[in-house]
Amino acid sequence: MNRSHTSIQRSRLVEQLVYLDEQLPVLLESYASQQKIRMRTKVDDYVKSMVKLLELDDDHLAISLSEITMIGSSVRLRFVEDGTQEVFKVVYPKEIDPDHNKISFFSPIGSQLLLRSRGEVFNLQTPDAEYSVQIVENFN
Repeated sequence: MNRSHTSIQRSRLVEQLVYLDEQLPVLLESYASQQKIRMRTKVDDYVKSMVKLLELDDDHLAISLSEITMIGSSVRLRFVEDGTQEVFKVVYPKEIDPDHNKISFFSPIGSQLLLRSRGEVFNLQTPDAEYSVQIVENFN
């Protein structure tokens, strides 16, 4: 296990927690009350998961981070119906780049990807349709 890499991963998790603590009120300003409650709950769940990850030893942290989708993760999705695959990177709102499939963790797709596990099959709802997808790979 590369201790330096694990230390960097821990630092990123702490940075995410600080970012969310400082920026969440601003990020939620533009949402209607019901959406705001849903997004707040999603972020609260994410924060709880990140705190639990930080409690793990280095080996278990590295394994866990390779299994779940978090902010900064790239995710390879397989569309069950036709087998096509697409990669998305879940990023902070300021880093979005639709041309390169960089999507905000606050976006409809990004928020559904957070905390999903490799191998998981679920219905991904987009503004236009619903797709059965499987997470083939998470990479950070």
